Amino acid sequence: MTMSKWLTRFSKNPGSEIRLVCFPHAGGGAAAYYKLAKQMPDWLEVVAIVPPGREARIREPFAEGILEMAQGAAAALVELPPLPQVFFGHSFGHSFGHSMGVLVAFEAAHILSSDRVRIPRHLFLSGRRAHGAVPGESLLSGLPADEFIRELSARYGGISRHILDDKELLGLFLPVIRADIAAIERYAHPPRPALSVSVTLIGGHDDPQSTDEAWEGWKNLISGGVESIPPSGRPLLPDQSDSFPCRRPHPKNRASADVPR
Repeated sequence: MTMSKWLTRFSKNPGSEIRLVCFPHAGGGAAAYYKLAKQMPDWLEVVAIVPPGREARIREPFAEGILEMAQGAAAALVELPPLPQVFFGHSFGHSFGHSMGVLVAFEAAHILSSDRVRIPRHLFLSGRRAHGAVPGESLLSGLPADEFIRELSARYGGISRHILDDKELLGLFLPVIRADIAAIERYAHPPRPALSVSVTLIGGHDDPQSTDEAWEGWKNLISGGVESIPPSGRPLLPDQSDSFPCRRPHPKNRASADVPR
């Protein structure tokens, strides 16, 4: 398998000055970011991570866990032409909730932290408390299909109606999101120094994982500074180019990739 399978590079503009790397939510893949990539200016290149078991990799077995996904993503990013990079970890559901993208982005940043060229300049993490058990929240991945769907709907806004109404499509989607949520449930944050990258936490509407209390734990895991964008009344969706608080780096200082507003 070539490392290029781990990502979709939507454009190869030699004039790009910064790279936005999108890490999909549970059950997601690169296709969710196609519209976003087309809306972005030429100076910003968009790539999306594609874990195994979906899209062009549908015949491959699912990854064993979050760390395997992060390792594959990091290895693929190293093969790309060097550019200042910004990571976006995306969430599943209308009220955010379980965010595989946040965890994979965070772990990939740790893997790349020893590489001064490849380490991301900033992380945008959407709708995810610092990892840890949520009081009173049971595991989902082992539930029967009907109960699994009901719990997804109750906790995270559920699966979109067009998937639920199409039995064939639902049959393809359920194993993917079940495997991804199982990977999240197995994840354990390894003990190590805090990540020296600045982070913006983005909240979802009425999301218990986007409260000040839920976000407090990130301050122990990040030494590069943590800021937050409070809930805006709707979740951040991957086709909303105006939702990303990025600005073009100054031509004389591209290596710094000063992205947060």
